[in-house]
Amino acid sequence: LRLSRFTPADLKPNKNQPGLGPHPFPPLAEALLAARNAAHASQARGRLRLLRQWLEESPAALRDAQRQARVQSYDDLLVNLHRRLDPALAGPVAAALAVSLSQRFPAALIDEFQDTDPLQYAIFSRIYPPGASTRPMFFVGDPKQAIYSFRNADLRTYLRARGQAGREATLGENQRSVPALVQACNALFSQHDQPFRRADLPFRPVGVGSKPRTALFGDGAQRPALQLWALPDGSTGPVLPKELALTEAAAATANEIVRLLQASQAGQLRLGERAVRANDIAVLVRSHSQGARMRQALAARGVGSVELSQASLFDSPDAEELATVLAAVLQPQRAGLVRAALATDLLGLDASALAALDEDEAATAGHLQKLADLRDLWVARGIGVMLRQLQRSAALPERLLARSDGERRLTNLLHLAECLQQAAAEHAAPDALLRWLQQQLDDSSARDEDSSQLRLASDRHLVQIITIHRSKGLEYPFVFCPFLWDGAPGGGRARLEGLEGHVEASAESVIDFRGGDNARAWKAAAAEDQRAENLRLVYVALTRAAQRCWLVVGPYVQGRSQSLKQAAASPLHWLLLGEPARPNAAALGAAWQAFAATLAAAHPGAAALQALPPAGAVVWSPPDPGADSLAALPGPPLPLRTWRMGSYSSLMQGARHEAAAVDHDRRLLATAADAMSPPAAASMAIPPDDILRFPRGASAGECLHAVFENIDFTDPATWGPAVDAALARHAAELPGARPEPVLAMLADVLHTPLLPGGQLMLCRVPRTRRLNELEFTLPAPGLQAAALQTLLQRAGLGTGTGGPPLAFGALHGHLRGFVDMVFEHAGRFHVLDWKSNHLGDGPAHYDAPALSAAMSAQGYHLQLLLYTVALHRWLQQRWPGYDYEQHMGAGLYLFVRGVRPGWCGA
Repeated sequence: LRLSRFTPADLKPNKNQPGLGPHPFPPLAEALLAARNAAHASQARGRLRLLRQWLEESPAALRDAQRQARVQSYDDLLVNLHRRLDPALAGPVAAALAVSLSQRFPAALIDEFQDTDPLQYAIFSRIYPPGASTRPMFFVGDPKQAIYSFRNADLRTYLRARGQAGREATLGENQRSVPALVQACNALFSQHDQPFRRADLPFRPVGVGSKPRTALFGDGAQRPALQLWALPDGSTGPVLPKELALTEAAAATANEIVRLLQASQAGQLRLGERAVRANDIAVLVRSHSQGARMRQALAARGVGSVELSQASLFDSPDAEELATVLAAVLQPQRAGLVRAALATDLLGLDASALAALDEDEAATAGHLQKLADLRDLWVARGIGVMLRQLQRSAALPERLLARSDGERRLTNLLHLAECLQQAAAEHAAPDALLRWLQQQLDDSSARDEDSSQLRLASDRHLVQIITIHRSKGLEYPFVFCPFLWDGAPGGGRARLEGLEGHVEASAESVIDFRGGDNARAWKAAAAEDQRAENLRLVYVALTRAAQRCWLVVGPYVQGRSQSLKQAAASPLHWLLLGEPARPNAAALGAAWQAFAATLAAAHPGAAALQALPPAGAVVWSPPDPGADSLAALPGPPLPLRTWRMGSYSSLMQGARHEAAAVDHDRRLLATAADAMSPPAAASMAIPPDDILRFPRGASAGECLHAVFENIDFTDPATWGPAVDAALARHAAELPGARPEPVLAMLADVLHTPLLPGGQLMLCRVPRTRRLNELEFTLPAPGLQAAALQTLLQRAGLGTGTGGPPLAFGALHGHLRGFVDMVFEHAGRFHVLDWKSNHLGDGPAHYDAPALSAAMSAQGYHLQLLLYTVALHRWLQQRWPGYDYEQHMGAGLYLFVRGVRPGWCGA
């Protein structure tokens, strides 16, 4: 029995069995149903209480968190200014601030005011009070072009401001379009007494401005300014299903574009003194799916196009593929990541090539080595250099540009490389940078919309495919609107859980979470707002054309029921017929014919209606450029000295060593072979729980680093959980690694005297006297490798005395890094760096001569100098009375595999 469908009427006594008495189940079932309904109602009320609490408390909590993080968005700037201007929140300071701003800016002119939101208008109104201020404020805007509600632009704000204005002026002339096109638009929007579905937003016909228009010569000059193409309405042919209508409209548009280009190529179509070019033509769409359909139709006919949209770079397949490749570069030992990367278009292996790798160990090793080399290059020289090498080694430009979408994809990859290079300034570690990229893919709210917006794939003359929203303010000689007949084009804003609406009396925007019967009214109001905005989108689209406009009109059917209901919701349907109770395809077709005939009679050349042209197989063959028209561009100027961020890794970029730990300044990683291979066989005399038996490589160093960072040196009870957590995080890279060697190493390292006299042991350093991962940035206005190496040689430190030579380019900028640990003991501050390098299996490998040789060979003296300078300057800024000689202690480099009683290791 499903209680959700049960009612007490289902339990009436059976008349065929009168001897049966009352059964106890019905009252029990009724009680259960009542309890269930009460529980659901209580749950709904509790959820609303929680939601109200969240709405009341979260704004203040968010402001506190942002204040602590010292972060502000553009919206925060508006909210903060609004709060400072509110007398209820800021008191007398609000009036003083308003006066100060109005005196500093004695007049204000706000362009595109129809896109203003209520918060912005409230700010302006408090600085320049309507009717009470002697300082003028001008609003310039067209409410018929208010199409940005998804960006919080509010038409009601414009209308309210217009009602409060002391004077209203109107631009009554169109300076863009030819006279016939102006007349056609005037006629179309005059068919309905409320063309924008609002009594307070009438349409006022405009005149033709005095600005000279470029003359159009050729066969286009004899064609109508507004060409209407009608979908079949039943009398001219069967009404098309929506999907077929979309395909036919795109094909007819592409064919006409080919005809225009062919006429221009033959000298039969000119715009002023020049031939018509492809970028004189724009196709306006509502959604990205419509744009993709149009792009494919043009590509099938050999016509190049570029799609201009608000789409994000991180929504492209190229961003996802690049993240897959970067994950394999960082972990080439993981077969699954490597195969996924090889299967991308970036690395270019198809299914047969991937299958062949199972039988070809040499080819597999070659791919692994290439990925490992890219990882080394990334760590040593940064993400930009590594991606440039990836382009060369994978022949990306050659392979991608051979594809029909090659320009688009190569542009995306270059754009991604630029975004990653910029993000590396804050996420210097390769794994942190990869996490940043993955966050951009997963969370659209984390993106910078301006920097991640898709760029033009080419600056050649291409047909422009552009969304209506982005076309606002632009103009094109030829405009095609192939999909405005669609009553449900998609591309709308994502809806919140609550219902958005407006309280007309107070002009307040609200979100209603109550549900129930009230939801129907709010949904109806929201749908009405969307229909009104769709009409304004039609107006924006039709007023982008300067010479000619092509508009597809007519009905279509949708779904299995072949319904005309969705077609009747089209804004074009409203302009001619309103909202009929029973949609009729033939009536709509007759209305378009009557409209075109009336307009043609009153204004010859303004409009004409014909059936949608059939989708023929036409192909555009652009002329090849002659050899004499090709010339080399001048070479780029000599590069200027640019500011950049460096690190210890970049100074030591030629060095190779088994990286002890991959700390945040990303010292050079182990080679791929070291990172992927097991440690060499240890001496049988070494106990199984000795740290010398622990795996080696970069992952091992990261694991041991994490252990030291997360334990309390003075409390052995914290050691076990920290070791288990670190090994769990690195289980894939360190298979079989056991906690016993790490725990034994901790006991040795923390209880070994580190300085003469035996007074300094780390087990005596509490958490409150140490600081992990101290970040620093040191100015380096002109750091030269030769000068630094000479300085180190004079001091007898590392490089130049048996260590790796310095070969970095001149650094004009800053050096950035992280000190593993800084701690205070007996009034002195010490720099400490953990090293997990495996130098050997016996005490002699960790005595003073051996450690001195290792320090010199790896250039660690330079690293220690940088860390000491960073700590010295940090203490100078924060500790009154600080003195280097008195308060700076020894720098400690602990090769932790050898720090134990009786050995050295430090």
